[in-house]
Amino acid sequence: MTAIVVGASSGLGRALALELAGKGKPLLLIASDARDLDAMASDLRLRFKVTIATLAMDLAASADPGARILASLADLPPASILLLAVGMSRSDDDGTLGAVAIGQLLAINLHAPIAITQALLPALLESRGTIVGIGSIAGTRGRSRNIVYAAAKRGLETFFQSLRHRHLPSSLRVQFYRLGFLRSNLTFGLKLPLPVAEPADVARKVVAHLQRGSFARYEPRWWGMIALLVRSLPWFAFRRMRD
Repeated sequence: MTAIVVGASSGLGRALALELAGKGKPLLLIASDARDLDAMASDLRLRFKVTIATLAMDLAASADPGARILASLADLPPASILLLAVGMSRSDDDGTLGAVAIGQLLAINLHAPIAITQALLPALLESRGTIVGIGSIAGTRGRSRNIVYAAAKRGLETFFQSLRHRHLPSSLRVQFYRLGFLRSNLTFGLKLPLPVAEPADVARKVVAHLQRGSFARYEPRWWGMIALLVRSLPWFAFRRMRD
């Protein structure tokens, strides 16, 4: 059974691909840069002797990304795992973005994950597979930074709640992770108020839980307490939070 990793060339997606390849899973790796994908696929084939296909695709420019993924699966074993480790944020996402930039953020963080899921849903239901969505602590409560990004991630979580409501875990395992700060090129050099998680650590936990039913959880788990505190703050106190 094939595992599909969307956003496979960096960060959590790369760590997920490495973890799955180490377990012998056939993989379809999807990212925007063909050169990164080819180098990564060659490395994983050499190290783990697994079947790996790649698809270079700009999610922001693709009206129907799911159709392209289905075409790429034609010569692979049936799909059983879909991991949507894709996301994009901008430092200037503060309410001043133009329409093109807004559209790009929504396309990558919301439209593409939903469109891909809808296209692959029949195959995942047939295999009684697992779909994993990646959200963000940024979606806990709207504030004056990461405005469009946070809105998209909250919308994605609502979509995954609907999937969980519609499908029993016996027919489709629907899993959603709300990530805190993750070590990546987006957090490199930033002074963050709380520790960052290592992509490899998160990937190990995600892969270990692929067969454990449907759920939504924070990762690392202690972010759940932070989110509860943020949601519980009265508006006058929350209004003063800027960082």
